[in-house]
Amino acid sequence: MDIVIIGAGNVAHCFGHLLKLHGHQILQVISRRKESAVELAESLHSTGTDDLLDINMEADVYIMAVNDAAIPELNDELRLGKRFVVHTAGAVPLDAIKKISLNTGVIYPLQSLRKEIRNYPAIPLLLEAANDEVMRRLKSVAQSISTDIQEVNSHQRLQLHLAAVLCNNFTNHLIARAKGYCEKEGLDFTLLQPIIKETFDRLEKFPPEAVQTGPAVRNDESTMSRHRALLENEDYLKLIYQVMSDSIYDLHRS
Repeated sequence: MDIVIIGAGNVAHCFGHLLKLHGHQILQVISRRKESAVELAESLHSTGTDDLLDINMEADVYIMAVNDAAIPELNDELRLGKRFVVHTAGAVPLDAIKKISLNTGVIYPLQSLRKEIRNYPAIPLLLEAANDEVMRRLKSVAQSISTDIQEVNSHQRLQLHLAAVLCNNFTNHLIARAKGYCEKEGLDFTLLQPIIKETFDRLEKFPPEAVQTGPAVRNDESTMSRHRALLENEDYLKLIYQVMSDSIYDLHRS
């Protein structure tokens, strides 16, 4: 298909290169920053602009890969009639772009994407569409770049987005906090790399609740008390430690 990408961030980069790799043509990249639009466009052998009035009107699909806050503004400014327009946000409902076109949809990548990626991980794609024809076209695009595709509504997508934040964003932040603690205390953070890897590797084989370990799951108050003492001057880490310990105990006490 011939595709116009609106946006030049992480998702736009990944979608653009994946789509081109699988035979689609990127006609144009549009971004608020012309430099970003041109940079991405050149890597896709396309053209870039920062002017919505110059949008190419000959595309089969228009993909809005922009941050959530930019979508309401685009909904007010962009008018594409009956052309097929989709956004890629996890927490934004389908009807947030209803002014732009009569044929709207969502293609949300349930994956943490960075534009520096070259070896792409598996990317589940969650689809929603205003009508059957949009869904047909969405599936055609999605199936060309992913083998894991599901139809969900806006509420389900928001719920999955929340779950993804818990699994990915919060976990990454927790590890960053642990790294900061080790550096502050003069400890070698690399010693934790094997246990971090094992934590995620085993989740491919077992449900997480079945492999929970640590002092909280066995209600080892003596060990937890010593841990809390170490965190006496670490307000956030101490709070995180207590909340997580309470949550683990609550989940497993029955």
